[in-house]
Amino acid sequence: MRKSCSSTEEEDKGNANSEFDKLFADVITSIFLRCPLKSLSMLRCTSKSWNDFITSPSFLHSYLRQSMENAPQLLFVEPKCLPRSKSSRMRFVSVDMEGSKEELYTVTVPDSQLACSEWRVCAGLVCLSTDCRIYLCNPALQQLCELPDCSPSATPGYYHFGIGYLHSRKEYKVMHFFYRGPQCLPGDVQLAQLKCEVFTLNMVGGISLNRWKEIEDRPPHHPCLPGLLVNECMYWSTITFRPFRRPKRIVSFDFENEKFLSISYPSSFEGILGLSLMDMKGMLCMPDARRFRRSSILDLWILKDKISCSWVKEYSIDLVSFGSANIKSFFMTWNEEIIFTHLHEVVIFYDLKRKCFRGVNKLGLHPYEIYSKSLFSLGSI
Repeated sequence: MRKSCSSTEEEDKGNANSEFDKLFADVITSIFLRCPLKSLSMLRCTSKSWNDFITSPSFLHSYLRQSMENAPQLLFVEPKCLPRSKSSRMRFVSVDMEGSKEELYTVTVPDSQLACSEWRVCAGLVCLSTDCRIYLCNPALQQLCELPDCSPSATPGYYHFGIGYLHSRKEYKVMHFFYRGPQCLPGDVQLAQLKCEVFTLNMVGGISLNRWKEIEDRPPHHPCLPGLLVNECMYWSTITFRPFRRPKRIVSFDFENEKFLSISYPSSFEGILGLSLMDMKGMLCMPDARRFRRSSILDLWILKDKISCSWVKEYSIDLVSFGSANIKSFFMTWNEEIIFTHLHEVVIFYDLKRKCFRGVNKLGLHPYEIYSKSLFSLGSI
């Protein structure tokens, strides 16, 4: 009798799944997009057809797009070096706009340098770079992996990189700069040794060729800090090794033609201290940090044309009530909001349209970035 009941239940369940699968794909997508990530993980175990649908490139892209359009979260990364075991413990925590904290992922990695790594968040993935290794992490799926070895001719000790997601191709791109020779050479010789390579991950088949692709075009300047993707082009601030000369250029890389371009700063900028790059509605934006430190007025400059290096001052924001000395971190953007940290305690969002402020309590002194959850699996790397 029990066996008969069980068979009946399984048959009813199979019929229900069959009826659900008869719905149009856009209807199923709309239903599944309403489910939280944990529920989707459970649904994948319910039916093979549901698993195939949820892991399909079109649904992965739809879920990511919705996640990036919803209210943002702040991702905090707390690194801890474990000297005895020569490893690093990485803790990933997200905080939503209501201040609710979610423990996403804690992992121990046998790499003591990882605790001191540079990192950047893009479209749900975290890219972490050390002297000789690059890692990718999806905190929402609790996955962390090391990318394949970089170019065999690369000199260890140079970790400038960039990560971006190209919506038009449904691909993640990881960029890595490296030297072919020793870094102790003079600046001009060193620049001639500088090269760049790209690692591609797509939502159709995961990794692309499982290797890095070296870019033929040479970077015109030495990049500084992790790169920023804006409208499917990557941008870096630059540094110079020449004495008494300050760099006033930005390097861009176009994924379409795989060419680098040198862009000058706005002519009115007096210095480079505290300069940062931001994405303002799909255009490269730079805050005038030098003027802000003097007046607490934040001027935002938008790059209108990268070929002619044409910049326009689009916004001027009065932050006198906060005090320039009390704003401790670089500025960031999300949609049409400017983000900064006040007194190490509160993350402030300023709405450029409504001209109003809102705050979220910060999680200790740990650095943070804007974060959206992704279903993209790193299991194939």
